[in-house]
Amino acid sequence: MGNFTKREKEILTALVSDCINYGFTEKESLTYIKDRLGKEISKDAYYRRKKIVDSGRYAKEYLSYFTRSGFVVKHMQIIEIVEMIQKDTIRDYLVEKDKPEEIRNKNEIRQLRYEIRENCKLLQELSLGTPIIAQIKAKIDRLQNTNELT
Repeated sequence: MGNFTKREKEILTALVSDCINYGFTEKESLTYIKDRLGKEISKDAYYRRKKIVDSGRYAKEYLSYFTRSGFVVKHMQIIEIVEMIQKDTIRDYLVEKDKPEEIRNKNEIRQLRYEIRENCKLLQELSLGTPIIAQIKAKIDRLQNTNELT
């Protein structure tokens, strides 16, 4: 119990939000938080944090974070997933293509080629969006810095 670092406070807020969303009892909540945070918190600390989450402040903080960074992170995660799918599809294509002619499935090869083309188009679209997203993020950061200075 006691003092928390800034990071621990952020984690604690997210954990309390989980407890509310999952409908945990007080006891379940305290156990859940202890298991995930690695620290025990008092009932008072739990209820103070719960009041912050219920007030909507947490939602505003989350939206602020998502606006500044979360969208960029999600965009990059989507690109990574599509690239992973593309690698798997290409591997499957090469495996099927390397089979002897008599057991090769031509329909499967056609379908894999089609999927590779579609993934290429999607990756191209996502890649073209990245500079735009970077510009939007830079503008949001500038606006936020301006607001913090005033």
